[in-house]
Amino acid sequence: MLRKLLKYDFKASYLYLLVCYGIYIVLTMGFSLHLKSMIYAEYQANVYNSSGQIPDMIRTFATFSLMLLWVFCIIGLVILTYVLIIHRFYSNLAGDQGYLSLTLPVSTKAHMLSKLISGLIFEFLTMLVLTGGVFLMISIIGEGKFWTEFGYLLRRLLSEITDFFGISFYLNAAVGAVRGLLMIYFSICVGQLFQKHKIWGSIGTFLGLMIVLDLLVTIGRLVFGIYMTMATVFPTGGSWYELIYNVIQIGVYFFLGSWILEKRANLE
Repeated sequence: MLRKLLKYDFKASYLYLLVCYGIYIVLTMGFSLHLKSMIYAEYQANVYNSSGQIPDMIRTFATFSLMLLWVFCIIGLVILTYVLIIHRFYSNLAGDQGYLSLTLPVSTKAHMLSKLISGLIFEFLTMLVLTGGVFLMISIIGEGKFWTEFGYLLRRLLSEITDFFGISFYLNAAVGAVRGLLMIYFSICVGQLFQKHKIWGSIGTFLGLMIVLDLLVTIGRLVFGIYMTMATVFPTGGSWYELIYNVIQIGVYFFLGSWILEKRANLE
């Protein structure tokens, strides 16, 4: 049944993302070709001691406009990804579709797990497309030396993943992504406990969690930092404490959020 839930989530969301990904790639290609033409024109002007056919003011304005459009496209793509993830969860489990979804012969934990997996996949795809766009830009501009240096950095990265520092860092990053998404879902579930203004209740819960948890993390880092300085324990111990802290949060958000949906949901 989990596979069917995931299939439904992808079927309802993939088209929007594909369109946005396509717009980003096309805009990246256009911006890259413009930069390449700018570099070539500058090279020609230096070689032949002549000014370009296009006035510098127009070229500068065009470059600045395309750069702003490209940056706004990246920001918009990230925002759209999270809006889509949040909308799918809210409409399917807390909104008008919640009555139908929660009456299916599927546990609320399966619903939560489906939304978590699909949300993480959407986040990963967006990050992959954004990174691929940067590599595409470099390829079009023609910086051949970059790929040699990138290969060297990639080999270093793969070697560092296997050491103690690398494992703790990347594991914390992965667990942090799961924790962040479940925090959003849990806030929406808590918002259902409000009789009115459920959306504002969800937003208030999320902001409250962010403030309280950031304060706890700051205090914990300070305490563990002092302890590690005085006790000279291994330097990556703090990251493992944070990993345990995030795993505890994941358990609380997942199971308590599922319980709220099952027992206390006040659907719209």
